[in-house]
Amino acid sequence: MKIQHPNTIFVPKAYTQAESSKTAHLNPAEHTVKTGKSDSVTLSSTTLQLQKISAAMDVPQENRSERISALKDSITRGEYAIHPEKIAEKVLNSFYI
Repeated sequence: MKIQHPNTIFVPKAYTQAESSKTAHLNPAEHTVKTGKSDSVTLSSTTLQLQKISAAMDVPQENRSERISALKDSITRGEYAIHPEKIAEKVLNSFYI
């Protein structure tokens, strides 16, 4: 049975603290140059599509308020036609992007 001195567990800990204090004063760019390490992020295709959709939603559409008021008027007059086939087609297509 090997019994170690209780203070020997602090030596590796002290060494890692000394190393981290050497690089603590460096900004992140200098740190990556010195160590050669860098972080990277890879986005999935779904995330990229969601970003495109979000960006498209932020762009104001021309005549949007006119289109909305025309739709409201046709609904209140009872002239708005609902096409179930078109709705079903769009719902099904949303599953197969």
